[in-house]
Amino acid sequence: AVEVLICMMMDRSISSAITVGFVSSLLLVSSSAFHGIISPSQQHRCSAYKTFIGASTSSSEENKPQNMDDINARLTKLGLALPPAGAPKANYQLLHRDGDLLYLSGHLPMKADGSLVVGACGEDLTTEQGYEAAQHCALNLLSTLNSYMESQGSDLSKVVKIIKLFGIVRSHSDFTEQHLVMNGASDVIGEVLGKDVGGSHARSAIGTNTLPLGIAVEVEMIAKIKSSD
Repeated sequence: AVEVLICMMMDRSISSAITVGFVSSLLLVSSSAFHGIISPSQQHRCSAYKTFIGASTSSSEENKPQNMDDINARLTKLGLALPPAGAPKANYQLLHRDGDLLYLSGHLPMKADGSLVVGACGEDLTTEQGYEAAQHCALNLLSTLNSYMESQGSDLSKVVKIIKLFGIVRSHSDFTEQHLVMNGASDVIGEVLGKDVGGSHARSAIGTNTLPLGIAVEVEMIAKIKSSD
């Protein structure tokens, strides 16, 4: 009966905040025994509505305020550490700010010891090794981002959203798993900054036959920060 009531309300386009809250509560005590008396289309809308309610609850949890201690704890749990912020390899800036948007130049897969991951995926490197190279790119991006935020008297906890990543993967002509390589960068940023801030970005991944210094991967980032910082 509860589910029938829900579907009736959805059919009538009742969408006020009070109704959503009421229906959300009713879902906690609903039974599937009444599926037989509503149409398949109504059942589909009910299912979609429950998914919406679940997503809203999950999003609420993810939107809890975080601080730098949260981020450092995630890094420790992952066995990772931010490397020292690097310097440009040519005539450009690592980061440019325009309002509340930060544009980060392509970052290299530099390890903690200063060495670079070099080679072409599908030839010198496997997809998994390319993935690891992309992880190093992500850590270096986060290091540059944190260094800038610290220069403004803040830290990574004031990052509102990672808007987009753009990855370039040095590839053999037959290699077609650039998207899997770039998961290394996406996964690190999502794990370190949290799913809502770091894990829901837009992304592009392309292959090329060569990159500067022979590196395997290069990754750019666009980030949004709190406008007061």
